[in-house]
Amino acid sequence: MSLPNATYRLQFRNGMDFERAVGLIPHLVRLGISHLYASPIFSAVSGSTHGYDIVDFNEIDPALGGFEGFARLVGELKAHGLGIILDIVPNHMAAHLENSWWHSVVEWGQSSAFAGYFDVDWRQPLTLPFLGASFEEELAAAKIRLAFDRDRTCLAFAYYDALYPLNPASYPAVLEGCSSALNGLVAVANRAESTDAAAFRAGITSAVETLSVAAALDEHLQRVSTDKPFLERLHEMQSWRLTSWKTARDKLSYRRFFEIAGLVGLRVEDPAVFEATHRCVLGLVEAGLVDGLRVDHIDGLADPENYLLRLRERAGAHAYIIVEKILEASEPLPENWPVDGTTGYEFISALADLLSDESSELWSDGHRSATERAVTECKLQVLSHNFNTEVKRLTGLAACLRDDDAPSTDDERMAEAVRRLIAAMPVYRTYLRGRGASERDSQILGEIGSEARAAAPEVGAEIAMIVVRLKSNDGCADRQLAAQFRTRFQQLSGAVMAKAVEDTFFYRRGDYLAANEVGAAADWTPGGVDRFHEKMRERASRSPAGLSATSTHDTKRGEDARARLYAISEAPELWEAAVARWRDMNGVHHQQGADAPEASVEQFLYQSLLGAWPIEPLSDPKDLAFLQERISNFAVKSLREAKLRTSWDSPDEQYEAATTAFLHEMLGWRNREFLDDFEKTAAPFIRAGLINSLSQTLVKLTAPGIPDIYQGSERLDLSLVDPDNRRPVSTRPSLAEVPRQPTISDFQDCKQTLIGLCLNYRQARGRELLANGEYLPLDVHGPAARHAAAFMRRTENELCITVVPRLVLRHVDAGSLSLPAGLWRDTYLLRPQDCKPRRLLNLATGGTVEPQRCIPMAEILRGFPVAFLVPR
Repeated sequence: MSLPNATYRLQFRNGMDFERAVGLIPHLVRLGISHLYASPIFSAVSGSTHGYDIVDFNEIDPALGGFEGFARLVGELKAHGLGIILDIVPNHMAAHLENSWWHSVVEWGQSSAFAGYFDVDWRQPLTLPFLGASFEEELAAAKIRLAFDRDRTCLAFAYYDALYPLNPASYPAVLEGCSSALNGLVAVANRAESTDAAAFRAGITSAVETLSVAAALDEHLQRVSTDKPFLERLHEMQSWRLTSWKTARDKLSYRRFFEIAGLVGLRVEDPAVFEATHRCVLGLVEAGLVDGLRVDHIDGLADPENYLLRLRERAGAHAYIIVEKILEASEPLPENWPVDGTTGYEFISALADLLSDESSELWSDGHRSATERAVTECKLQVLSHNFNTEVKRLTGLAACLRDDDAPSTDDERMAEAVRRLIAAMPVYRTYLRGRGASERDSQILGEIGSEARAAAPEVGAEIAMIVVRLKSNDGCADRQLAAQFRTRFQQLSGAVMAKAVEDTFFYRRGDYLAANEVGAAADWTPGGVDRFHEKMRERASRSPAGLSATSTHDTKRGEDARARLYAISEAPELWEAAVARWRDMNGVHHQQGADAPEASVEQFLYQSLLGAWPIEPLSDPKDLAFLQERISNFAVKSLREAKLRTSWDSPDEQYEAATTAFLHEMLGWRNREFLDDFEKTAAPFIRAGLINSLSQTLVKLTAPGIPDIYQGSERLDLSLVDPDNRRPVSTRPSLAEVPRQPTISDFQDCKQTLIGLCLNYRQARGRELLANGEYLPLDVHGPAARHAAAFMRRTENELCITVVPRLVLRHVDAGSLSLPAGLWRDTYLLRPQDCKPRRLLNLATGGTVEPQRCIPMAEILRGFPVAFLVPR
């Protein structure tokens, strides 16, 4: 298998289609990209902005250009020597009527040919939580009526533009008392069989093909729609129930993606479902059109290992396969997964170790314990509210697994045991299967059992019983039930970790936003250069082909925004004093009686604003207005994710309006005192952040792993969380070399040119070296040693050296993108003793470094803040 040299993540939709992607190819070639890494391309819900709400796995979305457009894109990529990696979504698809499989399930219920495709609990009617209020309320408001769906050729309940198909078994009730003109339709309805849905559909089409019959049907349905008691009875006849969207948190009959009722879980563990959902994409792989696959949300699957084994077998050994997997600290990727690595969130955490000040006063003695308490609170909150329906389902299963001689218990006690165990999980999930728990998983279960019993001793017996059932089937009368409980427990634990930490706690904690990132441990504290080297050595040995990401479509902020936020760890007292000063300045902008935003929220917003603040001074009111709009939209999303005073399902619009009004006043053009003070205070953080950006960029390009460039981040990426990071891509030509003595206005050219120089080196002379070379940390000695990090990659015949600065906030010069030579006085890079001294070329600047054992850092970093050294 030929591994990628570097990937370029491109988000289709939002103005990007296959034709426009073709226009980017020359830019990708110049950068040294080997593979376009595409977001989902299969047909999604109309107007989808992301493509993860797939409605047809076997059709390339016509909105993007269809198969013909995709084939042309691939042809152009291949003609330029590039490949393509596709993002695939095996865990879920859209619970939307545009999805023909889902439509069939709604229409025919459990007798549908596709009923087994979706993870539905058929012991109850299929819940459809898509109404604005209850069915009865919407019916009383005349928002629900009967209609004939001419596109799908079926009778349906109409609710705005949605047409929910009636079960054909209920057609006779609807057509009772109809005119003789509809006798043909009545006859077809009486013969309806789910086993021959196509014949039924053809019969309906034939029965209503004349205009007079169609008009008679419309007249009849209009008359019946006035009989609200009948419509209520008709609703009860269906295999589904229309309910308010708010009921999904308490009653839902299908597994969903996280807490999104519009995305229904797939039973991809069923070989037939696997084949049906992968037929098209595997055909593209087999035809040589697609080179690799990125598997979305692997932890949501019932059996990730078995799925990946099947995928590898079908895709072949030549396919590059990576998984979206969040690895907690010291958690390895399961060794028996036949994949090439992850999408690289753990690489972002390693960079946080490198670029954060490990000696900062931010990491107080009580930091870890306070964080653990806060995270547990967040987990219990989402378990009791957002995921209450999933907890109820687990509770019912657990109650059935009790031993006959076990003491009786009620549902709430069992539910509390489930919540406490999941809240104690230190990782996203375990990988328990019928063969029993691995040593690692058994240890995790033992630890969470002890922690859960200590937190809730009153349900200790229930906790102990659940742990026993999770570990093993031994002694369990109903092994199938035990397997179902085990699977659902594991599918839920990952969703809870994601929503409680990434999408709740990280929106509450505002002291150091650089650490609030996907894949970061909530209680993370920086380990400095030593821990970074440790992680890179491990990466070189365990996952050399995984992606090295710095920005993705899921990260909380763009890589260059995060890079400047790292600098806060170097001067928290300076930042804290500024925040106090700004709160005084902007106190007048708080809305009277609103108590918004609170001090903690204001702190969060100031750091967010620092991340998004432009490099150059704001001199145009239009630019300020654009920033104001972005921050306001971000603020509302952040407040809802934090789930303290407002949320997605219970929005406090008055509170949100008060916060956005505060931001509009604060960022108003006339608020010069604050704007000038903020710009002045932010300036050194911004300059240090630009140095950090170049450091993390060079490390990504040369450390173990495959560099992944998110669309547009080859230049300045100050984006906020999705959807702010989906803005259109605009490209600029790269320079032949980085500018001499660059200024901060040269940053974007410097970053893009550095990427191009290093990736083209990787693609040619450095291919074997940077794909498989040994990772060797290098020592830096002298008074400024803590301000630099260096490592060597080497094989028997080749080597290269990466040198980057760190912790430079107090050493950046105004306007300059270089560091003063005086910083490096008497500080040296020490070559390994077993490495023969050779004359080195700095690929970034074209300068040379003479062969010597101790190389002066001032010589290495002359004229440019980072250095990539290769033998001349």
